[in-house]
Parts: sequence; C-alpha cells; structure tokens
Amino acid sequence: MVHAPISRFTPVLLAGLAVLVAACSAPATTSGGTVTVTAAPHSGGATGGLAPATSPGQVPASPAPGQPSGAPLCATTQLTLRIGGGLVSGGADVYYIYFKNTGGTVCMLRGYPGVSVVTGPSDSASQIGADAKRTATWPMNPQLLKPGHIAQATLRFAKAGNFASPQCHHVNVLFLKIFPPGAATAAYAGIDEQVCAQATLPTMTITTVIPDP
Repeated sequence: MVHAPISRFTPVLLAGLAVLVAACSAPATTSGGTVTVTAAPHSGGATGGLAPATSPGQVPASPAPGQPSGAPLCATTQLTLRIGGGLVSGGADVYYIYFKNTGGTVCMLRGYPGVSVVTGPSDSASQIGADAKRTATWPMNPQLLKPGHIAQATLRFAKAGNFASPQCHHVNVLFLKIFPPGAATAAYAGIDEQVCAQATLPTMTITTVIPDP
C-alpha cells in the first residue's frame, strides 16, 4: 500500500502482488490530504486483457498487443504511475498519466489505458459515470520502455458545467481507476474533479500511450 497526495501532481506506486493481497483487505482511508492507493489484481476468469468488473460498470483495458522484438507486455507491478497536469484547455481539464518502467528489464506498452472514476481506491468500489472514451490517436505505435524510461497518455475531463442539469447530475470525484494498456490489474490515484453521474454523458477521453517528450 502506497500513500499519494491528492494534488495536481500525484505519484502512485503500483504495488507488487504480495502487497496487493494484504492491501485489498484494508479499508481506504484519507487523512491530512493523503489518499490510500492500492493496486487491485484481476480476480475473474476473463481473458484477452479485460479489466475486472466493477459495480455498476467495468473499465475495458486495451487488447493485448503484439510483442515486437520479443519484448513482453509491461506488467502493472513493474510500472510506477503518476498523474501530472491539471491544465485547462478548450473547456476541459487536461492531465497526463505517466507510466515509468521501474523493473529491471525492457517491456512494451501499446494502445489505450483503461480509465474510470470510482467511489474509492479498491476493486470493490463502484464506478461513477462512463469510463474514459478513446480519442483517435495516430499512429498507435508500441512503446518499448527500458528500465527508467517513461510513456504517457493524455486524459481530458470535460467541464461538467458544460452539461446542464437535470441532464447531468454533477458528482465530485476523488479517485481514478487506471489499467495500463493490455493489463488486467488496476491502480488507484487521487484526483479532484467533477463528472456527470449518467453513463450516457461521458466527460472523459483518453489517448494512446506515446513517448514522454
């Protein structure tokens, strides 16, 4: 279990499986501006890179891509994730999700992360509204990450105020649930945003991973 401050620049450590077993049984807590962050292993029998189901919805991870040059897909446990940005552009708040290879070997990311907002930092938390919709990104190239190297994806929150009530039931949210591309294990990050509770009114979009500039 790792503690990450809720801020415009939130570091998140994706815990190993041994930590997950203990962490998933502990309640989420917040104290002094920090949020308990854990990673949740896939407990279902789904294959093909599908994310574990949440209630009332589920977040699809990207299909597992090919593995050029024999590089394996990056496992969630060998990545450290952090959230940066929080800039306002075009009526939306823009964030960057950084995936850093903190393992000892080269691995690969390709495609879209799965992102949703949830009621708490655990696999038992409920999803709020729609998951992030994929923004057409071209080219969608595989990102080979050497140890210490970083790839990033861009997450945009449309201002919930752009949607009128009662069409949009505005909900303040504090947690992101994130699946690296092709992964079936999630991590949780603190965020301070607002979305529409209705799944028919998506307020988030996500791009594919690209090299960190």
